[in-house]
Amino acid sequence: MRTLTLHSLSLEKNLNTINLYLGGSITVSGNERVLQFDNDHGTGTIKGITLEGGLSYLQYDVCFAEDFRMANDPSPLKPLYFMYCLKGHLYQRFQDYRDKLFLDEFQTAIMGATQHTNELIFPSNQKVKLCIIRAVDSTSDIEGTLPKSLKESMFQLFSHGKEQDTPIRYFGTYNLRIGEQLAQIEKIRQEGLVKKLLIEGILNLTLAMEIEHIKSDLENEKTPTGSLTQYELKCIKEVSRKIEQYPEIQYSIKSICTECGLSASKLQEGFKLLHGKTVSDFIRNERLNTAERLISTTDMNISEIVYTVGLSSRSYFSKIFKRRYNCSPKTYQDSKKALVASA
Repeated sequence: MRTLTLHSLSLEKNLNTINLYLGGSITVSGNERVLQFDNDHGTGTIKGITLEGGLSYLQYDVCFAEDFRMANDPSPLKPLYFMYCLKGHLYQRFQDYRDKLFLDEFQTAIMGATQHTNELIFPSNQKVKLCIIRAVDSTSDIEGTLPKSLKESMFQLFSHGKEQDTPIRYFGTYNLRIGEQLAQIEKIRQEGLVKKLLIEGILNLTLAMEIEHIKSDLENEKTPTGSLTQYELKCIKEVSRKIEQYPEIQYSIKSICTECGLSASKLQEGFKLLHGKTVSDFIRNERLNTAERLISTTDMNISEIVYTVGLSSRSYFSKIFKRRYNCSPKTYQDSKKALVASA
């Protein structure tokens, strides 16, 4: 197993150290640094973003040729890590602790607030996409400081009378909605300050979702995913992607269940978990999204758009469109054309 120890809390220094070890290249854009490598060590991208408001963000999208251990020296500042595995799996342990915990795909974890070194172990030939929101105590002048009130609440939530330097270490149950939230970062096309603000918003919301999710786990002592297996969760994601790409198809609960091999109850359970919507509501939402995009970017008339997104009633489309956008599709289209003409 290869091991790399990072001795700094600076994202810039850490990425430079990783780059020297892996032999990749780094590109810099504003407060974002992206390391890419493709060699005997493996392939992948490691992204680091320094943010205000107490947060910094790391994203590993990697596949190592052999087991790879990344050891993060905490220094006296005792950082907290809010982690989510978007793809694959990995292991975590604290130095001086024998147990090695498994972090699975779609699973969230909160750990740190200790002087024990935090080790992440990436299995060989395993594609792993790991997202980490990291923060340190607000008394520090290091980038990414965590408000004392939040850190104190984490101690109260997890300490349960444990010794002062006992690590916070909680691995939650599966949560697809957090994954969908983090995936929004990849969809940002803006640059500069706008991109920075959008990322900060997504990460703040993700942080709140992680804390609420684990609080719910602790309070209810039950799994939010019910009877869904890991395979079934992946089926729900695949179905969701298909509906997003092809909203015009005439879906039915029966046809979707036949295609993915899930029962109707599990299908609905998965959509509630992932999107907070029923299957029908999700399909309608994606048709509206596509219709709004066509109105804004094409010269198609409203009737053509209604047909293109898989609806048969223009009056029904107008009703649901107005419910979301507070105006009729025609008024919305006219305002878009006027905006383009005045530009």
